[in-house]
Amino acid sequence: MIDCFILASKSPDRKLLMEKTGLVPLIVIPGDYPEREQDEVNNPARLAEILASKKADNVLEKLRAEVKKGKIIETLPISKDARTATLVLVAADTLVSLKSEIIGKAEDEDEAFSILMRLQGQTHRLITAYCLKAIELDVVEMTIKEVANRSGGTATRVKFNPLDNKQIREYITTGEWRGRAGCYAIQLQASKFVRAIDGSHSGVIGLPIAEIVDDLRSMELF
Repeated sequence: MIDCFILASKSPDRKLLMEKTGLVPLIVIPGDYPEREQDEVNNPARLAEILASKKADNVLEKLRAEVKKGKIIETLPISKDARTATLVLVAADTLVSLKSEIIGKAEDEDEAFSILMRLQGQTHRLITAYCLKAIELDVVEMTIKEVANRSGGTATRVKFNPLDNKQIREYITTGEWRGRAGCYAIQLQASKFVRAIDGSHSGVIGLPIAEIVDDLRSMELF
């Protein structure tokens, strides 16, 4: 039984996906690993996998530090009488691949416009990798250890309609591009840009839920 999920991401899309699919109770502890740290890796699936793993490791270290301070219980939705707790750390990274180019998040509106102009009328791959860590917390001894882990991901083909400058400029004013790989949210106003998808819809949003649930079952946690 899972006592609490820990999402290693500040993405509201990932948080909402987990809540809607019953992966709760849930707390958010964002990973601090810089996403552009591995720019020399030119394989998008491998890069996403590395970044997801680094984020998971970063948050696990944060948890260990909080346990040492004795503060972790204050933030976890577990019973005050609990002697142990099973936590599942969920980290993920999403990238867009267009031909040989890896596309992440835009820094500003001009970069967002440039990215969307390149995606319009084209088919790109949206890659989401994830890393799961099952963690055992001893509430009495205040110790924490990783007992199992899984990793995986999805690569979904997304075909965009042709778009003109005006359509893209209007979309940018919504702010939906901020913090999102490829500068769009398929579940929001950008849905009208999408002609077709082939693969994981939830993976495009930020977490391949079906694959994650399969891995939780393989660890006998779900």
